[in-house]
Amino acid sequence: MQVNKHALCCLALASTQLLNPTAWARENSDSLGSQDNLDRIEVTYRRSTVMSQITESAEKLVVMPGTNGDPLQAAFALPGVVAAGGAAGSPAVRGSSPADNLFEVDFMPAGYIFHDFGSSIFNRHLIQDFQLLSAGYGSSFSNVTGAVFDVSLRNPLHQAILTTLDLSLFNAGIFVEGQATTNSAFYFSARKSTLPLLLNKGDELKDDEGEPSGITINDPFDDNDYQGKWVWDLDDNVLSFSLTGAQDSAGLNLNELSDFALKVPDFQGDVLFNRKFNSQSIIWDHYSKNLFFKLGIGHLTNRERLEIGKNQASAQGLFVDNTLSQTTYKARLNYQLNQAHSVMVDAAFYQATSEYAFDFLRQLCTDIDPDCGFNNGERVSDQSSVDTSNQFVGIADIWTINEKWHTELGLQWQHNNYSQENFVLPRLSLSYLLDDNSTLTARYGRYNRQQDINVILPVLGNPQLKSQIAHHYTLGFEQTLAKEWSWSLEGYYKSLQDLPLALDENQADSEALYSNDVEGKAYGLDLLINKNLVDNWYGWFSLSYAKSERTNLRTQRDINYYADTPIVINMVLNYQINERWNAGVNFTARSGQPYTPIVGVKENPDVADGFLPVYGDAFSQRFALNHRLDARVERKTDFWGYQGFIVFEVMNLYAQENTAYIDLDYKNVHSTDDLLIKERNDDFGLRPSIGISVSF
Repeated sequence: MQVNKHALCCLALASTQLLNPTAWARENSDSLGSQDNLDRIEVTYRRSTVMSQITESAEKLVVMPGTNGDPLQAAFALPGVVAAGGAAGSPAVRGSSPADNLFEVDFMPAGYIFHDFGSSIFNRHLIQDFQLLSAGYGSSFSNVTGAVFDVSLRNPLHQAILTTLDLSLFNAGIFVEGQATTNSAFYFSARKSTLPLLLNKGDELKDDEGEPSGITINDPFDDNDYQGKWVWDLDDNVLSFSLTGAQDSAGLNLNELSDFALKVPDFQGDVLFNRKFNSQSIIWDHYSKNLFFKLGIGHLTNRERLEIGKNQASAQGLFVDNTLSQTTYKARLNYQLNQAHSVMVDAAFYQATSEYAFDFLRQLCTDIDPDCGFNNGERVSDQSSVDTSNQFVGIADIWTINEKWHTELGLQWQHNNYSQENFVLPRLSLSYLLDDNSTLTARYGRYNRQQDINVILPVLGNPQLKSQIAHHYTLGFEQTLAKEWSWSLEGYYKSLQDLPLALDENQADSEALYSNDVEGKAYGLDLLINKNLVDNWYGWFSLSYAKSERTNLRTQRDINYYADTPIVINMVLNYQINERWNAGVNFTARSGQPYTPIVGVKENPDVADGFLPVYGDAFSQRFALNHRLDARVERKTDFWGYQGFIVFEVMNLYAQENTAYIDLDYKNVHSTDDLLIKERNDDFGLRPSIGISVSF
């Protein structure tokens, strides 16, 4: 149901690159004297320690201002990434929909990696590496047409058991790590939001003018998450067992004065939103001289439930309940033919069942339709279980032809059970070394993903819809300069096919509900200037130009995509003052989000003396420029003899009020002549925070 993505957002606001073994158990002899006096020094490197230390790139993201130590939240400061739908929106990358993205954690699919209220699900202590593959990636990833968020959690350290406590204005957490046996180590993390301490049950939210909004808190916005990992290092083999889970929830009451009830009277009453996932996996890594093999088995349960409109007249109200149960079987093999040539094979079977139950107002809309969460039709109900399994096999030939040319030729076969479709998807990457410091790279890939479940289910959608297709083209230049400076420029073009179109009653085939009559395109340039840590400071500057639009093939009308953001600027600076003090700033600015102008007022047939907006051309106007400055200062210190640090952070330092959405002023509209428009801000004012971390 689209109301999950749009209406609830408003309520809340009111490869992995293949591991190349570089450390080996070895014995080193030094024959300075006779054989009898031979000194033998044995230095043992555990394979698991290769993944135990955070990478330099991830370290920079952890301390980035405005993220509260959340390295994945820092992804929004990377080129081509915008928050679709406001400050707490999901990431839209290079003109694709947030739903087009793929999230993988340690080789396995994740339920979700971002909480609904602005942070990722991972403790800052856990991220070993994070790669954002924006476009043109290889044959290791399937059922995705947007970007790949490839997260690697580090392996636990072989050390005495250490406990770390974290506390900030937004969450509290505990992290325990240490050696369990000679060959094994573990860690466990658990975090809980502190928002329930800041918001009280029974409080009524205020609008931008400080007036009652008609929305009362029943259960404060809340989230929690956990991760655990146990790793056994067995010479040429590493065995890992992982646990991950997260939950988000909120409970509200919408009275008759809330905008939601004034639009849709069936929404008046109690609202409950809850989504959660739990996953478990076992990964086996095997190393030999020319061979790396990875095998994983994982299970994921992901549930999302929305209840709305529960009141005395309707004890049950409306609801949507969706549960995904998925078992993943996945393997990767990399064979080194010689020093310059290797072959990589990936294969996976995702055995998935989606169970859907609902009693709701049918909403025929997609993300090209304005005000999608309130485009309601008849009330429908159903309960179904569908097989959404898919599988793929991908092969890549990776060859350094000579000192100038490097190629990666890939091919992937993919099958979707629900639609009974097969796809053959070529992937190509070609790099040319212009000189020792400059590289030119071109990539192409064809990609596919199954439609969102809500548009292909019986009763709600059209089970005959074809899967979505995307073609990615990129051309980039990268150069390394003196004193750790580097810069890159990459252009891209994406073509999107077989996107869903919601059919209205004027269409001859309206009973099908949806068709594949939308196409799209996205193109742009990403400039990145980067300086690594030298002379006590580092930073980066990125400038992105982009265009993203969709075309209704039945009307031949081009529509700005709702996440279309032509200009995005990010600047991050960090300075190491001394051994104890570190400070940084993060500035971001972007073009205003497109919105659909309201050009008139009409009577609401479902509400006595109620009114609804009349819309103009979809997403034809823009909000004002969106910008924000964040600052962060960190001080390492000791707490009663225990190591720790204190973080002082201020988000939105100059209290910029950025627009979230524009709608009718429903409380003051009393006739079709009252075209009264009200602009809502994103409720992200100046936001100071202090955080404390201590280890013992």
